[in-house]
Amino acid sequence: MKEAFKSYGVALGLVVVTTVMAVPLRTTLTLANFTMIYLLLVLILAIQRGIIPSLVTAFASFLSINFFLVPPYYTFIVADPREVLDLVVFLVVGVVAGRLAAKAREQAQEAQQRAHDQEVLYRLADSFNQFGTRSGVTDSLMQVVQREVRALRVQVLPADEKAPLVEGVAHYTLLQTGADIYGTLMVVCAEALPASRLQLVNACARQAAQAIQRAELAEKARLSQQFEEADRLKTAILHAASHDLRTPITIIKSSASNLRQLGRQLGPEEEAEIAQTIENEADELNKLVGNLLDMSRLKAGTLTLNAELNSLEEVVGDVVARVYQISHQERVMTTFPDDMPLVCFDYGLILQAVTNLVDNTLRYEPADSKVEVRGEFDVRQARLKIINHGETIPPEVKARMMEPFFHGAGGRTGLGMPIAKGIIEAHGGQLWVEDTIGHGATFVIALPIMEAHGHEAQNSGG
Repeated sequence: MKEAFKSYGVALGLVVVTTVMAVPLRTTLTLANFTMIYLLLVLILAIQRGIIPSLVTAFASFLSINFFLVPPYYTFIVADPREVLDLVVFLVVGVVAGRLAAKAREQAQEAQQRAHDQEVLYRLADSFNQFGTRSGVTDSLMQVVQREVRALRVQVLPADEKAPLVEGVAHYTLLQTGADIYGTLMVVCAEALPASRLQLVNACARQAAQAIQRAELAEKARLSQQFEEADRLKTAILHAASHDLRTPITIIKSSASNLRQLGRQLGPEEEAEIAQTIENEADELNKLVGNLLDMSRLKAGTLTLNAELNSLEEVVGDVVARVYQISHQERVMTTFPDDMPLVCFDYGLILQAVTNLVDNTLRYEPADSKVEVRGEFDVRQARLKIINHGETIPPEVKARMMEPFFHGAGGRTGLGMPIAKGIIEAHGGQLWVEDTIGHGATFVIALPIMEAHGHEAQNSGG
């Protein structure tokens, strides 16, 4: 209301100023000149202030011209009847031109407002895309709505919650897509919002509802994927229980039964051999159960990394020492550059991964050759190449050999390689298989060293 009275005051003030300036020129200029000047004033007020101020200007200009600029002066009587027609035409043209100019102004303002609203909705959609949770979407929605409509309070109410008592004018909009309702957007303002602002609030609410729906669908898809992976893992464990676990249990049971039933008939060497068989199978059973637990932890995402700067050469050295202790043979040959950098990783987990891969390659390494472990690096990553010289792996087997309990042409792969792959990927690295030059298979472990460099620089700086 204050803004409207201000516009009327501006309109009347400009008419007064124009009239004061025109009075000294009334013997010089004609009536047509004055009507053009006042008509220009009407158009300016229509563009700047709108239709009502322009109409006020038109009527005030009509009266001013008649009273001050048309003989006889200072009276509304017109001496020349032809000038009456000029004044009437001026009034009609002023009113029509003012309405047209004001309408053009309103359309321009609406276009600017629509462009601004589209920009707001675009930024809001962009912010929604950055959040994968319902709370993130609603927080962003409340911030944008409060800023755009200058609300006293903005809140997203749960669908089953009653609206609280508020001071001011409250607007309510459902966050709804189809039959799904995700809550109610409450916007409290000092006064009722105009229709254009309500349209923006409703559009923001629709976008938020769609974003919440996408977030919930993504969460359902993620849970479904987890259930599928858990089901595959359960199936793998069942397969292991039906074969891989039962085999050592059967051997242990039969060996123990032989000791009990044939104990007096067996010589010392036979007893020692059966006892060794029981011990070996118990170790194999313990290893398989440990692998199953490790695979469960990897699939559940609960693997904890105690990453520090470590030497891959030391890891390989421990693996080689273990192989010699078990086989009493030098089955592994190592080659490392003198400037091999330290890498940030969990020593125990990487040791387990390398051990699994080396054990697998030794199983297929010819007796007259050695597995080679070679260290390499560049500015981005450190690599271990575990080189086997046995048979070359077919492409179809190579593509699936990292799957748990994969049945290849040479039998099961077990869980050793899948666990190694999971451990390495948990470190941000990669594991893949290449063909060895000539024949055989080469497992390549790649671990990032950029974090190690940053860690090393921080330690040296401290």
